Amino acid sequence: MSASMHLFTGSLLVLVGAVLAIGFPEAEFAWFTGRPFGVVLALFGVVDLAQGFRERNRSTDE
Repeated sequence: MSASMHLFTGSLLVLVGAVLAIGFPEAEFAWFTGRPFGVVLALFGVVDLAQGFRERNRSTDE
């Protein structure tokens, strides 16, 4: 996946995770509740953002 796609999906995951964790902490999604599910989504988003920034820096260095 390209660096810009990593950055887009990472920021989207962080945004959705924050909305779930803050706005809907008691909502149930299948067997998940809002706050833990939102935190996990946000963490995956942060990892994806870090990977996108690392790919972008690697491509500009070459």
